[in-house]
Amino acid sequence: MGRSTKKQFLSIGSKPILAYTLDVFDSINRVDRIILVIPRGWKRYCQKEIIEKYRYRKEIEIISGGARRQDSVACGLALVSSDYEIVIIHDGVRPFVTRRMVIESIARARKFGACVVAVPVSDTVKMVNSRGVIERTLPRECLWRVQTPQTFRFSLIKKAYAKALKDKFYGTDDAQLVERMNKPVKVISGDYRNIKITTKEDLILAERILSKKL
Repeated sequence: MGRSTKKQFLSIGSKPILAYTLDVFDSINRVDRIILVIPRGWKRYCQKEIIEKYRYRKEIEIISGGARRQDSVACGLALVSSDYEIVIIHDGVRPFVTRRMVIESIARARKFGACVVAVPVSDTVKMVNSRGVIERTLPRECLWRVQTPQTFRFSLIKKAYAKALKDKFYGTDDAQLVERMNKPVKVISGDYRNIKITTKEDLILAERILSKKL
């Protein structure tokens, strides 16, 4: 966004983006522990300006992430004990996640092994070749925009990440690593407001969404 402050620490309304995200997970009894993976060099800031300031109830451990998103998730998974059955992976810059999404995701992951939240695609989507020419129109009724949280049995996502590391494979999301193992991933309804804030335009949209929620 052209600012020195990391995206998750930028404010919308009265609080940093990350604080809104943590509010949701902190309020859910089925969530036992939170591992917060943040960019290197920001642990002290996060501890003081987020964790201590907003006084969350749950145990929150802050660790530094890796070079890429998948590396950062791997850092977090490395701290999860095998005692845990379910792991929820969520982008800190999606502050409009809801309790319903998280609770339903946990239930579906217990049943199916893996679950993602997603919304149907409303635009027409074309497959375009390297010359910039349309090859075909994809069936819109089969296309979904995947969001987070993405929720898994811990044993399954651990194996999926180990295989990706062995194969030196980087996916665009966590579910793709499970798909590579030919395991089913359940899709549940997300929310079009559950945006990932990555641009200035996203920040403006987030302010509008927040103003309507308050």
